[in-house]
Amino acid sequence: MLKIGIAGQRGLAFLKAFRALPGIEVTALCDTNPDVLERNANAHKIAGRFTEFSAMLDSVDIDAVVVSTPMQCHAEQSILALEANKHVLSEVSACVTLDECWRLLNAAERSSAVYAMAENYCYRKDVVLVKELVRKGLFGVPYFGEGEYLHEIRHYHHNPDGSPTWRSVYQVGRRGCTYGTHSLGPVMQWFLAADPTERIATISCHGTGVHTDPEHPHDDTCLMLVQLASGKLLKIRLDMLSNRPHLPSYYSLQGTLGVYEAARFPGQPGQIWLGASHDGAERTWQPITEFYEHLPEDWRTPHPEELAAGHGGGDYFVARDFVHACLGEAAPNCGIYDALAWTACDILSEFSITHGGTPLHVPDFRNPTEKPLSYA
Repeated sequence: MLKIGIAGQRGLAFLKAFRALPGIEVTALCDTNPDVLERNANAHKIAGRFTEFSAMLDSVDIDAVVVSTPMQCHAEQSILALEANKHVLSEVSACVTLDECWRLLNAAERSSAVYAMAENYCYRKDVVLVKELVRKGLFGVPYFGEGEYLHEIRHYHHNPDGSPTWRSVYQVGRRGCTYGTHSLGPVMQWFLAADPTERIATISCHGTGVHTDPEHPHDDTCLMLVQLASGKLLKIRLDMLSNRPHLPSYYSLQGTLGVYEAARFPGQPGQIWLGASHDGAERTWQPITEFYEHLPEDWRTPHPEELAAGHGGGDYFVARDFVHACLGEAAPNCGIYDALAWTACDILSEFSITHGGTPLHVPDFRNPTEKPLSYA
């Protein structure tokens, strides 16, 4: 039996998936607001109730925790859990400072527990399919990818009384690609499917300036260019303020033998073209639905809980794969090294954008020689 504690309301999105898996029990819920805690615990019949994260960790009734608290709490709470040898599933982003990245790395490497980041956009159906096509070599050698998160969420920046929320401070209270893992993670997983040794080398970030929401310094749109160690290039766009319809999951991939373009408008399928480049070749787009036979089996015959899960079924697979990792049946889909690399891009982008787009080295968290002396 694997017993799980959930910290924060967002983690309840994984509840149905956990309960659908054999040998899993959600035994505790943590929320700093006692009224919210009681309401959610009663609604979901969760016995263990805590207003302090450390008290939940001390409970003998949990083996793993879901850290779905505000972003600035993720690293500290994950470190506490890992030090207590509790498995961790952390919401994005993993950290808010580079110092936290190194501290979290140390905790993960010293712990016997599993760390995973819940990057659910890696589990969107079309993203999973493109990853499988890359793995099979149908795109040839990928060399350029794009990810965009265009999601106007100004209503999340203030509480009903007008006071700022954590998003107002940590997402739009600073410049840069402050919430970039939804865009970067899926594209980076495609490149890792083609070459597992690939890594991020440098980033640079540019912005449009402030036009829509003068209360916050965050650029309406920012672009982060991600150069891989192989020289390949990713373009990441973040826009959480502009007055426009949402487009939170646009992606594209260019390879030597084909290209994928996600849909730009609701109700339209993404498009794929595959083929060798030669004179006279007929290049006709095919809807991505024509390639669904390449989906992994568990996507072709979905579990009922997957169909009911948020983020296009992604929340179900995040929970399922985390459980498999805790039980030693598979490596985490987004383990500590990927989580830190993707998060570090967000953190470094703030310095880059405020210094004219200066390219910055992204640490190779797998390389012990890159650790600062205080963490070596």
